[in-house]
This record gives sequence, structure tokens and C-alpha cells, in this order.
Amino acid sequence: MTGPGRDRPPVERAGLRRPPRLLDVAAHAGVSAKTVSRVLNDEAYVKADMRERVLASVRALGYVGDAAAIGLRTRRSGFVGLIIPDVRNGFFGLLTRAIEERLTEASPALLLGDSDEDVDQEERYLRLFRQQRVDGLIVLPCGAPSLPDAVSEIPTVVLDRTVPSVRGIADHVLPANRRAAEALVSHMVQHHRLERVALVAGDRSLSNVRDRQDGYRRVLRAAGLATHVSDGHTTPDDAAAGAYALFSTLEPPFGVFTTNNRMFWGALAAIERLGLTIPRDVVVTTIDSIGEATVTGLRPTQAVVPVATVAARTMQLLAERTRDPSLPPRRVTVDLDLEHGTTCGCVPLTGSPLMVGSMPPGPA
Repeated sequence: MTGPGRDRPPVERAGLRRPPRLLDVAAHAGVSAKTVSRVLNDEAYVKADMRERVLASVRALGYVGDAAAIGLRTRRSGFVGLIIPDVRNGFFGLLTRAIEERLTEASPALLLGDSDEDVDQEERYLRLFRQQRVDGLIVLPCGAPSLPDAVSEIPTVVLDRTVPSVRGIADHVLPANRRAAEALVSHMVQHHRLERVALVAGDRSLSNVRDRQDGYRRVLRAAGLATHVSDGHTTPDDAAAGAYALFSTLEPPFGVFTTNNRMFWGALAAIERLGLTIPRDVVVTTIDSIGEATVTGLRPTQAVVPVATVAARTMQLLAERTRDPSLPPRRVTVDLDLEHGTTCGCVPLTGSPLMVGSMPPGPA
């Protein structure tokens, strides 16, 4: 007979140890399963010596509990689902970390899905997270068909960009992309007196790219200047090829506004290939946190999404929606932080920057 202090090893199967069950803890401690349950649930009226006896058996057996069983009892899975567009992008990595740091004791774990900007992949993750009964959902969407269904079932925050199917029905936390773009382009037109400003942009089907492109167009229209646009790019090499073709038609000095970090690196590769110098020939500004562009020796003039603020507001909305699902949809707009650097000339360059970049072969 098994009693306190005597282990009963779980049954071995296919080279793996069966996880210890609540009944194994009860047998090991020599108490009832009900007593173990009361200790694990931190219920009152359990004697201190009995509590310690049970906890000693929990430690000895390495018991971790059954999340599915706990979820049935508490109606909480303990998970928050997060779907981001590209895990390789540093901005989304920073955002994921900031959200993870703000998880609560009620939902302490993050399930991460990378949609790779693919609607079908996003749809698979939404189905999986709904099946897992996640406590909350945070989505940087690309337009999966079941997203409205997920919003109607799970407390959800749509982050960074939006899609038509959830406008007006979901909580949103969105950066003020248009205002940031207007500020950067105005800086080049008004402060640096540039009459030619080019745009290198990503996929216009994304709402945040559209907002940034609209900000660029507004400023040039108000100043009576022509637009010079290369857009629809998804990779730095793609952006570099488009930027090279566009910049070849422009006489220096001119300005460049890029809509994200991939477009920024593509623009820099094109500038290097054309033998132009920053900031004498070309003034460059961008949105997204590039950080210290150490391979070039440049510090970007950029508008940076404050990830800590975005994460905090996101988790606040999620908690409020969890407490009261009947709340009307909310939309929070977060201003971007403007940082002036060497790529516009407002901060002096020290030394000669090394311009590097990846470019496809040029025309013969």
C-alpha cells in the first residue's frame, strides 16, 4: 500500500512517463482526492500540516495539474492568443515582448501565431485559438473570413491596422500613422526646402500603409508639389528595385519617405547603388523603429510606434472587454514618437557612413 513518503511511479508508455494525476498525489500523501483539490485551489479550512503534506507530494511527483480540467471548472484557459504578420520583423518582436510582459495571473500565457500576411494562415490560427478557448485575442489582421466570428465570441483587440469586416464591431488600438507621415514629409518640405519628395511604400491593401501614404500625398498636395511613388513592395529587395527605378528619374537633392523598416532598407540600397550621399543628395525619413542603423553609420529620422504604450492600452481594453462584454466598441489612437537623426541632416554625421545594401542586378 502506498502512503506518505512512498512514491508510486507513473506507468511508463512508449518511452514516456505518464504525467502524475491528482489521484497519484492523493495516494502519495495518504489523503483523499478532495483534500488535494482543496489544497491546490487554496481553499480555507485545511490544516497547515495537511497542506504542507499535500504540497510536499506535489513537489515530489512533479505534479502540474491538467489545464483542460482546470479550464472546465474555471471557464478560463489561461491563454491569450496573439496573431502577428511576420515574426522576423523586429517591430513585431518588440510588440510581442511588451504584450507578454503585461499578461495577468488570470491569463498568464501567450499563444503566438505568425500569419505571414497570409489570409489562409491567419484563418488557421483563428480556428485553433477558438478551439483552445483562449481568454482573449489580439490580432494584427490581414482579413481572415472568420475574424468577425472570433470577435463575437472572444474578447478581442485589433491592433496596428484594421480590415473592413471588423470596423465598428471590435476594439482597436491604432497608431496615428497619417499624422506621423504628415509630420515627416512636412519636415522635408518646409524645414529642408525640398521640392521633390519620393515615397517608397509597402502593400497598400494594409490600412496602416494606406494611412501613411495618404499623409504623404496630403502634404505634397497642400504644397503644390508632384508626387513620386513606388509602392506595393513586400520585401527589401523588392523595395530596392522599385526605389532604384524611381530615384533614377529624380535630380538631387530630393527627399524620401518610406512606410516601414523594410522599405527603408530597400531605399538605402538603391541610394548606395546610385552613388548618392545621405543627407547631402538625399534626405531619408521613415516610420517604424529602425534603431541605430549600425551597418550604415546612420541614425534614421523616424516616427516610432511606442510599443509599451500600445501594449498597455491593448491589455487595458482586453481586460475591460473581459469584465463587461456589452461595452460598445472602442478605438484608441496612439501618437508616434518623432526622432530626428542623421538621415535628414538635423543631427550631424560623424565620419563617413558605410552604405551597404542588397540589390538585384541592374539592367544590361
